[in-house]
Amino acid sequence: MRTADALAGLHADLERHREVTLQDWRAEPDALLERRPSTGGWSAADCLEHIGRANDMYLRHMERAVERAEQQRRGPVDEYHPGALGRRICAALAPGARPQRGGPRRIRFKGPTLRGYDPLRDPEQIPVAATLQRYKAQLDRMLRLLERCEGIDLHARSNTLLGPLLRLRMGDMWSYLVAHTDRHLEQGRRALEMARDAG
Repeated sequence: MRTADALAGLHADLERHREVTLQDWRAEPDALLERRPSTGGWSAADCLEHIGRANDMYLRHMERAVERAEQQRRGPVDEYHPGALGRRICAALAPGARPQRGGPRRIRFKGPTLRGYDPLRDPEQIPVAATLQRYKAQLDRMLRLLERCEGIDLHARSNTLLGPLLRLRMGDMWSYLVAHTDRHLEQGRRALEMARDAG
């Protein structure tokens, strides 16, 4: 795909995430955002807190990778080619398409959440306002980093959660962040629906 198209698509994804979290969700009462499903699991606010924690870690790796690419003068290329591993990881992580008759999107792969990224393990619930404010700042940071990526080759590699043992192309890292966020925004949407139904 054209690098410019890939970057434009990522920018649109980040703006979509901003609309869902900072417009739609912010309009909801805190009590609904904080209400955890009776069946167990995360509330919408928990989902957003998890997204923020995970993205912080990935953004640190990506910022270092962009800095390296800038220092090495790895300028942009016309075409970006996602890696095979990156495509598989993102496909497994992203929620499926919404069914034609409506209803929830299917979460295909369910894996364990590392301890520091699970809001249920916190001794106290973090206030919704703090979570939303943190996520707003993080989105601004992501948009600035995406702008810097216009000046580098998206094939430059970045560490992941596994450090240098698993490195993905920068374009794939962005796709991963989008897929991970979509996954947990869908989870949060379901939690909100259950909270409304519970009255």
